[in-house]
Amino acid sequence: MRDPLRCVPLALTLLAGCATARPSSAPTTPSGDRAAPASVTSSPRAPVPELAERLALVRQAFRARGAHPFEEQPVMFLRQGGAQGSTLRVERPQCLGFTAVGMPEMGNLDLRVLNGDGVELGHDTRDDAHPFVRACVTAPSTLFVMTSAVVGTGEIALLAMADPPPLAPPLGDVLRDRPRGVANGVRTPRGALGRDPAVRPPAQAIETALASFSARGYRREGAVVSGNMPRGRSEQHPWELTAGRCYTAMAFGGERVEDIDIVVRAPSGVILGQDVGLDARPEVAFCASQSGPHAIELRLYSGSGEWSLAVAEAPAPDRLLAPGALPDRLRAAAVAIDASARSEGWAIASAPVLGSAWIGAEHRLPVTLHAGECYRYAAVAVPGVVDLWLTRPDGALLSAYTGARSPAQIWACPTRTTRAYLHARTPSGRGEFALWGYRQEAPR
Repeated sequence: MRDPLRCVPLALTLLAGCATARPSSAPTTPSGDRAAPASVTSSPRAPVPELAERLALVRQAFRARGAHPFEEQPVMFLRQGGAQGSTLRVERPQCLGFTAVGMPEMGNLDLRVLNGDGVELGHDTRDDAHPFVRACVTAPSTLFVMTSAVVGTGEIALLAMADPPPLAPPLGDVLRDRPRGVANGVRTPRGALGRDPAVRPPAQAIETALASFSARGYRREGAVVSGNMPRGRSEQHPWELTAGRCYTAMAFGGERVEDIDIVVRAPSGVILGQDVGLDARPEVAFCASQSGPHAIELRLYSGSGEWSLAVAEAPAPDRLLAPGALPDRLRAAAVAIDASARSEGWAIASAPVLGSAWIGAEHRLPVTLHAGECYRYAAVAVPGVVDLWLTRPDGALLSAYTGARSPAQIWACPTRTTRAYLHARTPSGRGEFALWGYRQEAPR
């Protein structure tokens, strides 16, 4: 997924947005208290029958979790790469939920929600077709909802609801959509149909990925390794790596590869990182604690065919994230975030804060946000995930991320200098976490 990095505080013009974020621990709407009628600028029209059926399934799934959808659903037609905004008026303090429902061919949809001042209240830019944003307001407000078609072309219905749950139901299961990997394109049916043009050969795809990493300061480590494997087979490949440095191992499967995993082991045999997600494009960030040959194992669980494997060395991080500043298992994710942030002009503004993570524990840090500057906060947790949100002293939510994975990142560009509180919470698991921030001059 994209990792947009900048938030420009211009009312309703913030279209090149931020990373995945969903509000959490914000004011909740009393049970059964329906939202006030909202005016939507998009011209409402009835969805086609198949989309109407999908919309009904989604509405029923949210209703089972206590949500109350609005009756009116604006339907839009978006081409791949296109976006359309809708404006809603909320007359009293409450929380609203937003989700976009498309036809099965819509592979990736994004949602962003902003208030009338251009402050982002939440967005979901994960690589899936079922975005969900929960946004809360503490006073009558105008909300701007931007729907983007990242992959796919077709009709999309925007569903707004009162009393939304903190997390969306499993919409992929509700709609019986096949899960998509991070880089999997739309696939044709199996059969003698020739090469699927939507899936690039793995050697070509991995060169493109390495070029993207190079733009963030990474350096290719060794040569690309390619091969062909049947289902159920695993292979190990040695990579000579240096202690104290951080790396990213990545692999791409061909058009007939549906699920391939990566496991990275140190010379001692200790597992440094692994990606066992259900996709054909695994990626692992890790830091080497020993010099010598590291074993990178590929396991092909579903499908068969060609694959390519490569390793990229991360640029030397800021001194605040240098070896010894963080435990290696936290530092790997932190260095990856740092490389991306610094390539976009962000400067680290605070040393990492380390903490113990346990279920439901919340940590709160006071921060000062200065007018004319943008701020970016990041948090990583091992194991488990971490929620991250920013509030004003009166409790008003400025930015939040409550996704289902670590790391978490949020952004804020205040229009006036203000005190704020940075919150971090681990909703599941026990372990440790690190939290730090960046800043840069706000775009004009």
